[in-house]
Amino acid sequence: MSKATGIIALLLLYCFSSGLAADDASSYDRVSLGAEASEEIANDTLVAILYLQQQGRNAAQVAERVNQAIAWGIERARERAAGIKIQTLGYQTSPVYQNGKLTGIWRIRQSLRLESKDSALLSELLGELQERLAIQHIGYQLSEESRGQAEQRLTEAAIASFKRKALLVARQFDARDYRIVSVNISPAGSRGRPIPMRYAMDGMETKMASAPPLEAGEQTVRIGVSGVIELVRD
Repeated sequence: MSKATGIIALLLLYCFSSGLAADDASSYDRVSLGAEASEEIANDTLVAILYLQQQGRNAAQVAERVNQAIAWGIERARERAAGIKIQTLGYQTSPVYQNGKLTGIWRIRQSLRLESKDSALLSELLGELQERLAIQHIGYQLSEESRGQAEQRLTEAAIASFKRKALLVARQFDARDYRIVSVNISPAGSRGRPIPMRYAMDGMETKMASAPPLEAGEQTVRIGVSGVIELVRD
């Protein structure tokens, strides 16, 4: 080995050793910890899905019946549009089979989604719409506006809790202070689910004589903060 080659090898070894020492130093006295804040929030939005399913040999006539019924439902909802959001959902057309063979019958289905923070208004409308449409699903959920406001409050609370815990950990390990190495803020665990009430399953229409009794309930909104801190002993 030449003298120059030997010097280069020694320099590389020194740099490699220094890098390892730096890595070891940068990960010295590190602690992983987490904190969480949660709040029970009242569901404030009622969502209902209605549908009509018809079948017959003349696909055009069947489609016309479905279209007219959905259009009628939309018109009734628009009369109260100030408080109700309206959305049409998937339009499905499929042939009917029996014993693996086509029967020549067509089945057509379309759904209508209604949403409102005024549950009394929507509940009254559902009673009217059942004249021609079937209820597939009714459920309460938390509006994006309410969830956003709750998550903002909880983020502040979770961060404050994380900082208190980090300082406590530092002091328990006889450190003067801490510095944050990394941190992650996100919804923690289940965000909760809307409370569903189903009145039509597997294509079976269920008609109710009046609007159903409804209870909004609550769901838990959580924000978690997790991260790594480094103890400061200087």
